[in-house]
Formats: sequence, structure tokens, C-alpha cells
Amino acid sequence: MRSFRITTAALAAVMALSSAGVLGGCGSKSEEGKSKTTKDGKIILEVLTNRTDRVDDGSLDELTKAFEEAHNCDVQYVGYQDYAGTVATRMGTDDYGDVLMIPDEVELTDLANFFEPIGTYDELSAKYRWADKKMDADKNIYGLAYGGNAVGVLYNKKVWADAGITSTPTTPEEFLADLKLIADNTDAIPYYTQYKDASWTITQWQSLVLSASGDAEYENKLLTDKPDLFAEDGGYYQVYKLMYDLFSSPDLIEEDHMTTEWESSKVWMGEGKIGTMVMGSWAIAQFQEQAEDPSVIGYMPVPITAPNGSQYAETASDYCVGVSKHSANKDLAKAYVEWFVGESGFAAREGMIPTTIDSILPANLSEFSNVVFFEKAAAPEELLGKFDEIDTKSGVSVWGGDTDNFKIKLAEAAFAGKGEAEFKSIIEAENKKWAAARDEILG
Repeated sequence: MRSFRITTAALAAVMALSSAGVLGGCGSKSEEGKSKTTKDGKIILEVLTNRTDRVDDGSLDELTKAFEEAHNCDVQYVGYQDYAGTVATRMGTDDYGDVLMIPDEVELTDLANFFEPIGTYDELSAKYRWADKKMDADKNIYGLAYGGNAVGVLYNKKVWADAGITSTPTTPEEFLADLKLIADNTDAIPYYTQYKDASWTITQWQSLVLSASGDAEYENKLLTDKPDLFAEDGGYYQVYKLMYDLFSSPDLIEEDHMTTEWESSKVWMGEGKIGTMVMGSWAIAQFQEQAEDPSVIGYMPVPITAPNGSQYAETASDYCVGVSKHSANKDLAKAYVEWFVGESGFAAREGMIPTTIDSILPANLSEFSNVVFFEKAAAPEELLGKFDEIDTKSGVSVWGGDTDNFKIKLAEAAFAGKGEAEFKSIIEAENKKWAAARDEILG
């Protein structure tokens, strides 16, 4: 879907959908300022979510029973597959639920126009991770992340153990050697590329770059210190060299990378037919659900070690949960937000990093106990937006996956066995494009 920004003026111009059409039978909102109630007088709290899977399987309803009993209310979940688009339409009216996942397209400067403050940064930052993600210039917090994702590699523990591997790799060389052991000692595909859906699956490799660098300031330093984008000691080179070497090894990947199947691969990994994939930790729960024995699905840190001997993992928050400015049940809605992110256990059940700072990692992230977690540093004011501006102008598109993107060029060259010279040729071309745009924009 094309990216867009929601502003006050744009939202005011959006035509509202009818309540019946939007809520899909959940009932219409009563007039502004009055609560909806059930026949037995319980307040109805409407929660908009992108997690249609957890609405459909009933697990959100089951999880929320404790909150409903404690607050004598009825929480009604409304899930949308096209979450950002549908919620943007609803936010053109005063009717967009009581609690909702805040669309990332809402500008920080517009938060107060649509959401109720939950507290201040000083009040909440000591208890919650990522507290500043939906914060205005006055340090008012309008949403809290329901969980966070760690960067790493998805794998089948049994396949790796059957291959004779006793510890997870910490370097690209060890990673490739381990995949070779899987090829030699099991019937599993060592690594599954998901290449048929490369427009999004190949971008999963980009999520490894900051972790590989081991530096929260890495992206800023690309602008201030001006090294090559693919400098050999940087995250880009290390990640994409590993991808290139892997994709250049036919015995380590599926036989026909143009017939991969995303949904089927979830089943196949659980069955031990696939050994490994680069995916965010968001995928852990999805793969475990398809496995007869969920415990075989593991998640390992990025197999790259920094010069100081540490492995690093970038973490990032998922959607932040906020309270509608037009909710007639603001206190109850705020209580729900803090319960959901702090007490419900939803994040841990999904294999995510819980939002509360004092929480322990879920079992499926146990292999990260000795890994250094960090978040990408914010750009200083003078560099705000400059990385993206350079990325766009240069045409490098670090998160892109179209046919002209460097990731696709690298993959196709690797599949064709074009060797080291072609790898260097591709990244040198990207270095030149990046440097030219950088120097033009930054001077």
C-alpha cells in the first residue's frame, strides 16, 4: 500500500463510512459524550486493532475476560486487515472507537488533535519501554507500545540439532558452515529464501543491518562521518555479503526459488522440511501455531559479532495503543491501555518483547539473554529526514524490494553464480549513487 501522512486537514476532508458498514454489525456509536452500554448496563469499550488473526481466533476475547470482570465492562474488538487505510477513514469523523492502535502515519504534532494524553514521559518512561514513540514536544504521551520486536533469524531447533549443531552461530562463516551441516546430515532445506514474494521477504534482510553494525548511531554516522554505504566494516556490507554468499550456494537453498510459498512454509518449517529463514520476531508465533510441536521453532540472534566481541539486536516497538480524544469512556480506556501493554501478557504470548521494563523475555527469545539490545538513535534536529531524503534521491531504497532494487540485483546475480566480482560491482554502484545524493543534500 502506498505510504501517506494523516494531517488534521486531510482527515477532516475524508468522507466517513456508515457505522453499519464500518463496524460490521457491532452496532452504531451513540451520540457524542454518551457511553454505549449492553442490555445489562455494562459500558462497551470499543477497541480497534490490526490483529485480525487474534480477533478471529477468539484469543483476544478470552484474554480480556479478566479486565472485563475487574471493570464490569464489555470490550468489543474490531479488527481491520487494511488497518491504516480504514482507520484513516474513521478518523475523519468523531467515531473511531475508544481505544485504537495509533496509525504510524499520524504526525507527532497532530497527536493531540486525535488522542487523549495518557501521562507524561517523566511518569511513564521508568515503567515502559519505547515511551517516547508517541510523545509531543511537551513530553505528553499519547500511546504505549503493546510490545516490541527483536531482530534475528527464525529456525527449526530439531533440524539444527539433527545436523549435529550444538550452539547457534556468531559469525557469517559459522552460519554458512552450519547450513552446510544441515544440507549434509538432514533432508531439510537448510535456508528457505521466500523469493517468490521477494518484494517484502527480501526486505527482512534489511532489518539485520543495524544489529550487524552494533551501533545505535550507525545511521546518523553514515551522514556525519560519510563512509561508503557498503563500507566493509559496516552493517550493510556484512549483511548483504552474507545474503549473497548464501544465495550463491545452491545446496543451501530450495531448488526452485521462484515457487516458494509463504503460508505453506509455516507448516513445512514445523514439519522439519525447512531449517532456517530471516524473519522478524513477529513471525515466531505464526510459525509455532502451524507446528505440531511449537517448541521446535526457535529464534537466534543475528550471526554477526562486533569487534568488541558482543552480539547486538536492534529492538523496535510495534503499534502504540492510544485513547480516542472523542471517547466517552476516557478513564476506562486509559485503564485498558495500561492493562493491555502492562498486565495482559499479550506481547509475551506473541513472542514479542514486553513493554514493561522489568518484564522477562519470553521463552522463544531465551537465546538473546547474552545479546545487547538497543534501539536506533533518533537523528539530531539538523539531520531529521535527511537519511530518507538521500535514500529516495539516490534511488538506493534500503527498504525497497522492487525489481531494480540492489537486493534483487544481488539475489539474481547470486542465483546465477556470477561470483565476487559481480557483488563488488553492484555495491560499488550503490555506493556512488548514495554518495552523490548525500553530498548534494548535505553539502
